[in-house]
Amino acid sequence: MAANYLCNPKASGTTLGTDVQTELNQVRRHRALPLIEQYQWIAGAAAFANPVASLDLLATATINAQLVVDLGAIYQQQFSLEQAKTVMGNLAGQMVKLGLVEMASQAIAPLLKSHALTYVAGGTLQGISAAYLTQIAGLSLVEYFEEQSLNPSVGSNFKIDRWVEKLKAVFAANQRTEVLRSWVKQGMRRLAPESSRAATASQH
Repeated sequence: MAANYLCNPKASGTTLGTDVQTELNQVRRHRALPLIEQYQWIAGAAAFANPVASLDLLATATINAQLVVDLGAIYQQQFSLEQAKTVMGNLAGQMVKLGLVEMASQAIAPLLKSHALTYVAGGTLQGISAAYLTQIAGLSLVEYFEEQSLNPSVGSNFKIDRWVEKLKAVFAANQRTEVLRSWVKQGMRRLAPESSRAATASQH
């Protein structure tokens, strides 16, 4: 009768390992999310302070590269700052090529225009867009690291193409109007608090 309770040791070990890794990833994500938030507003503030005609992701490349280094440390993936800069440079190029930068700006701009006092602050659109795209990059990297940890067969070499796939999925999930509207409000409070208060007061 005891044989009825036997199971495949290899399969059991795999399941146990996956369960432990999933729990570990939850702990890691809990550490990663505040880090992403910190860096997204640093990048947003940099773009806000130095606005250009079109959003230049390379202007925040060093900031985003440090995010890659720090997230990699959480997920036990080591990157030098130079390696991270290369990775982020490639990702920035893919964002432009896929039209994500333009789509983000086009989606955010109308929501800012509804707050005229805020919109006239020259760098607000660039700042909020830069922060938004930094968050998308960070969240997609977390998704990539989590997938890699659960699938050892994927290998330890960093695969930019797979990260881009994660990036597109995370970007699509965050393009809903209600998500963007909440994001714009948060960005206004962070990057243009005086204009945000004035816009809020004008609505009463």
